Amino acid sequence: MPDEMARPLIRRGGGEAGCSGRLEAPASDPGAPVVGILGTGDFSRSLARRLVASGYRVAVGSRNPKRSAALFPEEAEVTSQLEAVGLADLVFVAVFPEHHSTLAALKPSLAGKTLVDVSNGLSVNRDGPSNAERLAELFPESSVVKGFNTISAWTLQVGPRDGSRQILLCGNSCSAKSSVMQLCRRMGFVPVDMGLLSSSLDIENLPHRLFPCWRLPALCTLCLFAFFYAYNFLRDVLQPYVTAGKSVFYKMPIQTVNATFPAVALVTLSLVYLPGVCGALLQLWRGTKYDRFPCWLDRWLTSRKQLGLCSFMCAALHAIYSLVLPSRKSAHFKLLIESKQLQEEDVWVDAEVWRVELYLSAGIVAFGLLSLLAVASLPSVANAVNWREFSFIQSTLGYCALFVSTLHTLLFGWDRAFDPARYHFYLPPTFALALVLPVVALLGRLALLAPCVARRLGLIRRGWERSRHVRFARPDDVCCNGLEDASYV
Repeated sequence: MPDEMARPLIRRGGGEAGCSGRLEAPASDPGAPVVGILGTGDFSRSLARRLVASGYRVAVGSRNPKRSAALFPEEAEVTSQLEAVGLADLVFVAVFPEHHSTLAALKPSLAGKTLVDVSNGLSVNRDGPSNAERLAELFPESSVVKGFNTISAWTLQVGPRDGSRQILLCGNSCSAKSSVMQLCRRMGFVPVDMGLLSSSLDIENLPHRLFPCWRLPALCTLCLFAFFYAYNFLRDVLQPYVTAGKSVFYKMPIQTVNATFPAVALVTLSLVYLPGVCGALLQLWRGTKYDRFPCWLDRWLTSRKQLGLCSFMCAALHAIYSLVLPSRKSAHFKLLIESKQLQEEDVWVDAEVWRVELYLSAGIVAFGLLSLLAVASLPSVANAVNWREFSFIQSTLGYCALFVSTLHTLLFGWDRAFDPARYHFYLPPTFALALVLPVVALLGRLALLAPCVARRLGLIRRGWERSRHVRFARPDDVCCNGLEDASYV
């Protein structure tokens, strides 16, 4: 497939025509403001097209206007850098940071104008200064605004309907930021003021961060998968080989993986609701809500959404693997062998039939609830519901999903936890280990629902503190300024 950004956005009909001279406003809008662009790369071409479509007149400054003219829309004037800067009061600097020094000759022409720095670094810059701060040092008489660096050229080309609408901005001049924010709104984007130019380093590092909110949940999920997979391998594959010399290594790709995913999904789902229980118990123990949580608990609380999505992924993979199990060649051979060995009266076992029917039904309901939670976590869906509806879905239905998932695991285990033959290498079954954290989370939530505990927790979250008491003074006891008997809440 050819690269969409490799060909011109809109070719000019006149070739080199209009490469110099004064810019004339379109007949439809003679009073349209002029916006300058320094640079002729992919981002500059997409930006020029979006600005023209938004009703702006565009002057593009190039070191070689004749060569670059055919790459831009006909309505955009491609001219020299000096002339483009002289035509516009707001100029986009779409030049790589290492080439900013080549613009030093434009310093007198850029004095008093707004410069929008759209550049990014090659990697995360932790020490500073940022590209925008260096540009501000190079042009001290200009107002530098950092922005448009978190949006791609493709999003600019097709418009905000297919990409993120937010554009992060920062700068020291309020008037310069206001003009850039007005331009963003006219282009169909939503500007977000991030403060002074000192925030530009964080904005420039954003495009280089690879899922910063997913590191802890992804690492936790991978560690759980590695632990439960090794545990299942030890019990179900290595134990028969060591004790009886039976090779069942064929179970490793599908059957062992399928036994691992449900345990990881259940434990990960319990990790979504366990920090809320820990936070509530900590508030009850302290008797106040104004003391900050420990850093580990605060980070745990902010990772709950990602943990929930990881749990949903593991549950979905478990469902797919379960559907694949009967189609395995080993399953066909095993079915043929068992059909010859078993008599008709030995095939039907009521307890086993009920166990399978119930745990499969509970698993389907649990997966449906997890799907609802995953869909509700999408920003487009979350923005369409109010806070009470969102809280009901994520909290009430979330605990229902955790309860049904735990019930699914209990029904799968049935009476197997009490069978000594299930303890291979004296190790308990996998589902017994996976049930520990979910049961703790559910029992903790049940304890918080007790009337006396719920009432105290509700008072604390409304501002009541155990170590301080509210004093109400009568009007005749209040001193002249009323400060001596001020109440402390």
